[in-house]
Amino acid sequence: MNDHLLNDSAWRGPLMLAMQRAIVAEFNATDWHELGYLTGFHDYIQGHARLLRSLGFGDDDYGACVFQALQFFANNDTRALVAVIDHPKVHPQMERVQAEKLIELGYQVGRVPAVLPSATASDVVRRALIDADNLLATSGAPSTIDRLHTAMHGYLKSACRDSAIALADDAPLTQAYKALRAQHPALRSLGGHDSEIGKILASFASVLDALNTLRNRGSVAHPNENLLDVAEGALVVNAVRTIFHYLNQKIGQ
Repeated sequence: MNDHLLNDSAWRGPLMLAMQRAIVAEFNATDWHELGYLTGFHDYIQGHARLLRSLGFGDDDYGACVFQALQFFANNDTRALVAVIDHPKVHPQMERVQAEKLIELGYQVGRVPAVLPSATASDVVRRALIDADNLLATSGAPSTIDRLHTAMHGYLKSACRDSAIALADDAPLTQAYKALRAQHPALRSLGGHDSEIGKILASFASVLDALNTLRNRGSVAHPNENLLDVAEGALVVNAVRTIFHYLNQKIGQ
């Protein structure tokens, strides 16, 4: 990793901003304590006059306190900044807004950006997406596929329910997608290239059908010996994330 770049204050500036925004949006006190122990800077975090207190009370100066902590890391040990970048609550947003910087640092960002749970996402979907990102970073795609399957299934069922689309409680993943595709108003009008986009959406159904099989036979959801290889696992993750991003943009779920 080219982490020497983090010593250049001008170069790391956009990364610092992206890290700060992700932390303000996602971190809780436990995350800060864990980061402190991970980096060796727990005494600094625990002893900061305002950081945890400001977080706990929702004070206006919390964002400034986060900048102070990040600057402390930069001044004392840039490996702590790497730990922030690698944090599962930070890295997905960094991939979205600072992919080029991550590539310069030596990260492989040849993936479709992670799916960030929306404010209206159910607890099941939110937890599954977070788990998927954690597992992708630590264990690889075969461990991720089960959680992506759960997230997509929960997302589709919620989207159908919120749009008053009739769907049995035990409807499988592919049935939920087909119902949403056929009945959601936003997916009936596909613009001036309706036929071609329709073909792509039909191929999404095939992807989700394959996801069912791969979850059961090629992931660690079950004691399978023949797991997906690295490239194929990345293909599955990218394909499912692509479907998520399209539906999020199209139906605003």
